[in-house]
Amino acid sequence: MMNGIEEFQYHQYLYEKETRMNPNKLISDFNPDSGTTKLLQHLENAFVIPAPCILSQDKIVKVRDIYDLIDFDDNGGINIHNVQFWTAYQNGFTVTIVVLELKSGELLKRSHRLNNDSIPCDWALIEFDFLNRMPDSKEQLLFDSRDPD
Repeated sequence: MMNGIEEFQYHQYLYEKETRMNPNKLISDFNPDSGTTKLLQHLENAFVIPAPCILSQDKIVKVRDIYDLIDFDDNGGINIHNVQFWTAYQNGFTVTIVVLELKSGELLKRSHRLNNDSIPCDWALIEFDFLNRMPDSKEQLLFDSRDPD
């Protein structure tokens, strides 16, 4: 039986073997099992994950980059994990991310339904420096979100 690090290295080997292509080419946008178009976009070394739980520039999460994974528990507490992003996949309208917790070497999975905005996130994957790049004021938010027409 493999431990978390060995399993991660094995998956890393398979990923590198299977994804040697143009880094900007979309790998797939159709799920043949369910017949639905994928909301998750998979690039060679990154994923575009349109979930509210993803706090990164343009919702892009890069394979092997380091992020903070924040878990929100039912009692209002939080747990912060320093993680390395590994992969993401979609099953129906549910997207699942897989990350390696750097301190323990444990593989963690987190899921969220994509087509229902009323479901709150009980976790967040945050890119370093993401919050520092946010606008400082409501006026800046309004200016940035206005229609260019």
